[in-house]
Amino acid sequence: MPNVKLSTGTDLYFESHGQGEALVLIPSTGFSGDCWKPTQMPLAQSCHLILHDPRGCGRSVPSQKVYTINQMANDVVALLDHLGVEAAHVVGHSMGGRIGLELALNFPGRVKSLVMAAGGSGQVPRHGAECVTGVPFGHIHALATKDFEHVLREEYCDSASFFTDDYRAAHPDRVEAFFRHVYATHARLPEYINLILARHSWEATHRLGDVQRPTMILIGDKDSGRSNHVAQARALQERIPGAVFKSLAGQAHGFPWQAADLTNATLLDWVKAHA
Repeated sequence: MPNVKLSTGTDLYFESHGQGEALVLIPSTGFSGDCWKPTQMPLAQSCHLILHDPRGCGRSVPSQKVYTINQMANDVVALLDHLGVEAAHVVGHSMGGRIGLELALNFPGRVKSLVMAAGGSGQVPRHGAECVTGVPFGHIHALATKDFEHVLREEYCDSASFFTDDYRAAHPDRVEAFFRHVYATHARLPEYINLILARHSWEATHRLGDVQRPTMILIGDKDSGRSNHVAQARALQERIPGAVFKSLAGQAHGFPWQAADLTNATLLDWVKAHA
């Protein structure tokens, strides 16, 4: 599909598939909308599936030099306006969850329901040095001392943070294919730095009590390495009114791809229950 020049200042690439309840999937830091293909495309058989490349990722180009989570949430609203979609179910993975949460807080009328998939509300719920304001030392050190592709490969392929050890041992070909697929349209280093600056300068923990839309916290029970997303998920559950907590057994941060069928079934059941 072609890019659209949004009123927010972004030349945004998007795709729209299927019919039914509008479902927006917002990817993690640096990922383009291609990360959802082909694994989440079956959702288009039952929903109006909306994918996009967030600003600075893939084929989307912002006019601003500074990125913020607020801007990226506004981009989604502007895209819904362009598509004539009054309200949508919003699923955000990792940093995409932050974008979805900002969207639900600022534009509750545009969000039918929210799924925080391995997402968080900022630095406050983290532990130790991870809760210090700003980009963590480990991120800066890795980017300063290693090749950028190597940094990403370490996270997505060579550690248990994204895919579990047993999955990586049993399916190294799938892990490698996933990396090659997402890296092709992944944000490059300058844009990636802007994205992590946006991610780590944003905080919404103090606003969680104001979330008005039905919310599911979806997390792999092994997603406790590095930033400990399990602890962040529990903080969301405790502070978002009426939030549903669902833990996926034996899954880490990359559960939408390691367990695509389970993820899709969970999302589809949620959308049907909140149509």
